[in-house]
Parts: sequence; structure tokens; C-alpha cells
Amino acid sequence: MRFLFRRSRYRVLDSDLEIVTSVLCSGYFILADLFFWSLLLTFLTIPLHQSLIFAIFIFTSSYVFGASLYLLLKKWLGEKPD
Repeated sequence: MRFLFRRSRYRVLDSDLEIVTSVLCSGYFILADLFFWSLLLTFLTIPLHQSLIFAIFIFTSSYVFGASLYLLLKKWLGEKPD
């Protein structure tokens, strides 16, 4: 069956890879991903929480720390030249 499979051209694969790379490197995707990682961290530390307020504090502090680290690195490293 392999001889029936036709390989895609390099230009088609390169354009598809460029679309995926632009989406994964966008700021909105990174901040949304950080939101879910902060939520996961909050859920994994549920046994340590004393109250709902402490859980909200852990969520917001981890999100703010990650977002500030991302924005600081983005500003410090700058955009990559093409």
C-alpha cells in the first residue's frame, strides 16, 4: 500500500508548518496555555489549600508570575529577525 501513497510537496508541507508555528508562537496562545497550566497547578495543590481564597491566590499568583516572566523574556530577547 505504500506505493499508492503520494508524498506531498515540500512547499505544501512548509506552508502548513509555517501556519502551525505562527499559531504556537502567538502571544494569545501562550497566555491561554499559561491559564490552563495555572489551573492545573491549582488543582494539583488542592490538599494544601486552607480555603477557596487561598486557591484563588495560588491561581492568580502563578498566572501573574508566568505572564510577567513571558513578557519580560519577550521584551528582553526581542523578536527574531527573519
